This record gives sequence, structure tokens and C-alpha cells, in this order.
Amino acid sequence: MDATDLTRRMGDFFGVASDVLRDVPDITEKQILSWIVNPFLVTLGWDPHDKKQVFFDYPVKPEGLVDVALLDQHGKPRLFLEVRTPSDTLADGREIAEKARATHAPLVLLTNGQQFALWYVSESEAPALLFVLPLKQLAENPEALQGLTGEYRLSETGINHLRKSSIRLAVLQMLEDNSEKTFDAMVDWVQSQVAPGALDETTQQAIREATMIWLTEEHLTMPAFAPTGDSQKHHELRATNARDWEAFPRGPPGTFQYRYDTTKTLDLRQNPKEVRESLRNQGLRTQTATAFGGFYYALRQRAGLPPS
Repeated sequence: MDATDLTRRMGDFFGVASDVLRDVPDITEKQILSWIVNPFLVTLGWDPHDKKQVFFDYPVKPEGLVDVALLDQHGKPRLFLEVRTPSDTLADGREIAEKARATHAPLVLLTNGQQFALWYVSESEAPALLFVLPLKQLAENPEALQGLTGEYRLSETGINHLRKSSIRLAVLQMLEDNSEKTFDAMVDWVQSQVAPGALDETTQQAIREATMIWLTEEHLTMPAFAPTGDSQKHHELRATNARDWEAFPRGPPGTFQYRYDTTKTLDLRQNPKEVRESLRNQGLRTQTATAFGGFYYALRQRAGLPPS
């Protein structure tokens, strides 16, 4: 399931879940499980009717039951899902995280029907929050959800994808408020904010990739690289995001066309500066300067190209 398909499916799910929350004012945990969580799992490609994939009321001794466990190909729990009421907070996942750690399940997902909070649970470190997404933002963040899709069955590859995606997004968000640092100094600073302590390979790679994306974008906004002549001014350009672009049907992998004007195309095999310039020449830009890094990365990932 690629990012475009996942965005479309999550958009449909948002409509279903929104109707439920609107029509059932005092919704219970059981109703959230049936009417929101089950459709959410189906949207991600899981089959709630297959007990080899989705196990309801999963027993954990001696702590009791977990609302839902998602199982890998070998029948081992990889994600524990706990349902709470809309008035409950998702900030505290310690109890279910301990249940997950007891069974070596690396992920915990909490939801109250209105928000979804995903935690990574290691064997020795405190649980790390990967994301908290409101219902309406699920469709806008397909990269953050792809590792949860049924096709991965929460394999190590899928879990690493989830962790790297969340770290990249956090890093890009934090770097937007930062100033001049060398690359290594920037990486060290981000590490201290995102993942203090010893880094594993997944965390370190995600931090360095996101920092490089941000620094590349900052490089492109320096005066020496600013457009000159008759180029349109920034405020005159139309904002775009990765969802506005689809694979170019007659082009090689890595080429995209703008869904609202098929005469506008992008070649993501080019470097960031060339893609940014191509966007600008076609009267387009990303919403913010930092957003270009995520835009560039998302389209390259969708095309199966390695991080630049």
C-alpha cells in the first residue's frame, strides 16, 4: 500500500469515524472498538476477523487482558492497542507499556476515537512517543502510518520505518526554529532533544537524514541561491504538497505530474535544488521552507528512490 492509496483510504476512514463521533454523543470504549478501531485496522490492511492477525482481549499474565493485539506472521504480539473514552488522556501509557514489555511487543497504540498515540517500547529504555495524531490528521501523514499497515505485519522493517518516520518529522519540526550550526553540531543538538543517551542505528540514521534534508533546504533559501530576474515572488506561488502529485504514467519511475494541471511535472531523480527550482518555475512552492524537505523525501520514497 503506497502513500497515495493510504491517504485515500484514511480519508474515507475519517468520514466514517467522524459520523460515529457526531451521532453517538456518549460513546463507550466498546463502541469505539467496534465502530472506529475495527474500521481503522481494516483501513491499514488488517483483518479483524482473522484471529491470526488481530487478537481481541489478549491475555497477559499476571496483568490481565489487552483490548487488541496485532500479531506477526509467527503469531507473536507486536502491537498492543488500548481503547479509552474521548474524555480520557492518551498521555500516560505506562501500564500498557509494561504489558507490552512483558511479552516483548515493541509497540503500543492508544486511542480515544479522536486521537491516536503510538509508543515504541524497548527492552530497557522508557517508552518513546512516536506520534500523537488527531483523527483528521491521519490522512495527512501517510508516511507516519505506513509501518503499521498489514503488509508489514509489524516486522522489524515496518517498526524501523515507523521509528524513522516519526524521528524525521520531529527533527524537521524542531530544526525550523534553529540557527547556524555545523552539520555535526546540529545532529548532536537534535540527538540531545529527541533521543538522549546511546543511539541505535535506526535513530541515528533518521536524525542524520532529517537534519540533512533541513540543511539542504536552508542552503536553498540563502540569498546566493535565491531566484533572480523575472521569477515569481514567494507569495505569488501556489502552495502544494506531496498528495497533489501522482506518478507520471508515461515517464520513468521517479517522475510525477500535478493532479490539477498535468502539464506540470517533476523529476524526483534530480537533487533537491533542481526539484525546488522546477517547482518555482511552474508557479508552485511548498507551504513552508522546511516543508520542502518532507515533500522531497515523501515523493522519493513513493517512487522507491533512496534518501538523497
